[in-house]
Amino acid sequence: MAYLSTIKEGIQTVHKNWQLVFVQLASVLLSCISFFLIVGVPIAVAFIMFGLDLTEILRLKDIVSALKGSAELLNKYFGMALVIIVALLFYVIVILIVWVFTLGGTIGVLARAIAKSSEKFSLSLFFSEGKALFFPAFVFSSLIGLVFIVLAFVLGLLGGGASTIIDLAKGYEATLGLFLGVFFSLVLLSVGFLLILVTLSVTVYGAAYLAFNRPKPLKALKEAVRYLYAEPSALVFYGILLLGYMLAGFLVILIGSPLALVPVIGPIISLPFQLVSYIIQGYISLIMLSSAFHYYHKTGPVPPASPSIQGPDTSPAEAPGQAPPPGGTGEQPQA
Repeated sequence: MAYLSTIKEGIQTVHKNWQLVFVQLASVLLSCISFFLIVGVPIAVAFIMFGLDLTEILRLKDIVSALKGSAELLNKYFGMALVIIVALLFYVIVILIVWVFTLGGTIGVLARAIAKSSEKFSLSLFFSEGKALFFPAFVFSSLIGLVFIVLAFVLGLLGGGASTIIDLAKGYEATLGLFLGVFFSLVLLSVGFLLILVTLSVTVYGAAYLAFNRPKPLKALKEAVRYLYAEPSALVFYGILLLGYMLAGFLVILIGSPLALVPVIGPIISLPFQLVSYIIQGYISLIMLSSAFHYYHKTGPVPPASPSIQGPDTSPAEAPGQAPPPGGTGEQPQA
């Protein structure tokens, strides 16, 4: 499988559906605006209703007085704390809905564009795919989140065990402790990078299986693991895509960082550049996702003609044969 040609196909698919970049930007702007509306406005109203005095917080100088003052403030402004907690929880729910809906619509549009090259982006298509894939994408994302939690726990255990061994080795000999420290650091970095790469690959190819085949989320996770086991080159391909994404992000940061150091006009220029850089990173991430979907469509278990992806067939049905003339049997006369 030619990696470069697959990436070119992914770029072409994103070009045909370039509106997805601005859909992602709109979801981020909606998240920021909803924070001020859902969290900022209720807190400001609660400040006025409960009469919170910020000078009481500013007078807390040390940790003991801060803890004591915090308990007193909590008892005094319990209603204020309750409003903040409820607003934050409601904001998190809204953000999850927006992000999952955007994810479902994005992978659905990409899957349709890959399976049927004449399919292009439209808001009706995006919203229909977002509705159809909302619950499967939510459950699948939750499963992946649990996998990442388990992965972080395993890496923490490995790091704790390695630090214990290094401390014991330093008690016997400093040189041995230094050697083991470098050795375990390299091993943990390698193992951690490999586990993260595998988990991210399972996430992307599982999303591809979910978008193309529309199964249950747990089955998508299992099939993604089976696919990577049967097709190790898919892991290499995703590693190349991830490396390219990291290099592109590093270049964007490298270009944008000196702008903030320019006197007077630096902060003014950096703000629109941050917006442009986010659009660029969103575009690159879509290319990365589209290329992975193309690779999976070529090598993975994708149904040749899925009704949910291909759409209804509106072509006229072919006649099975010419009808015989009235009163005839349709047979050729014998000589």
